[in-house]
Amino acid sequence: MIPSSNIFIQPTNEEAISALLAGDCNTIYAGTNEVAEAVKEMTSQGESVVIGDVHFNHEPIALFTRDDDAVFSDFVNWILQAILNAEEQGVTQSSYLKVVPDNLFGDSFALAFQNAIKAVGNYAELYERNLDELVPRSGLNEINQGSTGRIIGGEFGNLDEEGPLFHTGTTLDKVKAKGFVSCGVNERAGFAEFDRTTSTWSGIDVDLCRALSAAIFDGVPNHVVYHSLTASDRFRVLASGVIDVLPRLTTHTYERDVLEPTTMMGFSFSKPYFYDGLSFAGVAPYGDCADRLDYTSEQCLGLKICVNKGTTTIARTRELFPEANIVPMDSGMSAIQGLVSGECNALAGGSHDLARNSVLQSGNVLDYEIGSTRYSKEPLAIVTRMDDPVWSDFVYWVVEALFIAEERGITKATAEKMPTTNLFGPLFRDMLQNAVSAGGAYNELYNRNLEVIVPRAGLNLLNTGSQPQLYPLPGLAFDQKDN
Repeated sequence: MIPSSNIFIQPTNEEAISALLAGDCNTIYAGTNEVAEAVKEMTSQGESVVIGDVHFNHEPIALFTRDDDAVFSDFVNWILQAILNAEEQGVTQSSYLKVVPDNLFGDSFALAFQNAIKAVGNYAELYERNLDELVPRSGLNEINQGSTGRIIGGEFGNLDEEGPLFHTGTTLDKVKAKGFVSCGVNERAGFAEFDRTTSTWSGIDVDLCRALSAAIFDGVPNHVVYHSLTASDRFRVLASGVIDVLPRLTTHTYERDVLEPTTMMGFSFSKPYFYDGLSFAGVAPYGDCADRLDYTSEQCLGLKICVNKGTTTIARTRELFPEANIVPMDSGMSAIQGLVSGECNALAGGSHDLARNSVLQSGNVLDYEIGSTRYSKEPLAIVTRMDDPVWSDFVYWVVEALFIAEERGITKATAEKMPTTNLFGPLFRDMLQNAVSAGGAYNELYNRNLEVIVPRAGLNLLNTGSQPQLYPLPGLAFDQKDN
């Protein structure tokens, strides 16, 4: 960005600030917190300072743990998530008793979240106490309320370090050896659709599997075996090893991350690649009845809501409606067919479930209306087994590559502009380029598969670097009663 003749490199931030104060240079280029230190020092000496408002890269500061201890890594992550959730739900250090005891990490840690909030408060309190004077809170460090983009790429860091030639015993080695990656999917418009005439799959979940295949098999995107799974079976099938990866409309939640109930195992998740939430739709007036949570007024007494069992959707719907108003169905497609057949008069699901195009694939529904209220957070992510950090990391960075490609304006046609890396070993040197060459950057995947069903908006937009990025993951609901 800047000629080397204009750059005065210093070994530490402290020495860079000293050089600035001594007049050896007239500008400092660093992270916001380092710039803030320089500003504080210079203004104390009466200097006039101008701070730029353009960010030239991302510097997401995070907590680090060893990747050979997934349980502790989860524990650390969910302590941070509790602190973020506390801010979002209005729980403070003084009202820490609203944090409900929880035993997913075992009875000895039932009060872990409560004690964390008692000790330091919520994220807003931490920030105000420690950082606000230096770096006033704004942009990426604010909580995203759902109306602005949250798709953002990570930082690659140093890609020159060379990993091992083989990752013996890992899923990555096993997939390479068997010659294909096994992906669990769910037949749903825009996500995974099977054309029985051509025997081909399409959809954004399919494209993610193709990107993985290309990253593993030297640019070949079609070394994939697809398994169509029900919501109830998906985690058991992943745990059994029948599939290697699960990009199947799966919400990242606290419970599934730590101790998923059908397997009694924890799982690893990529960054979310699609953000959704529970809404209601149906035949008039029942779509509107469900949207308003009205099942007692005269016109809404016959409300029957079809909903896919084994999902976060049915769990949340049961919190909102009596069981008498709920019709559990074996799959999302069965729920839609139940509406078409008249078995129910309303649907519960994400925006993709309720979209007119999804419903029309099963038949025509007269006077179909879609509610506008979101009753949950549903960040959909790719799932892997928690006991294989190499494979989970590989999947994570393939997804990241698609986000980074969009940020950098790199497309399927220009995939060679992505960097090479030996971090996973020389066999996967071109993994980032190959992942993008399979189907393109994230925006290309979205436009091709989802735009006509769920027009891209809100959280699914690219975060340009100035919008709120903090996003408390779902699964931690604190008591809202006064304590």
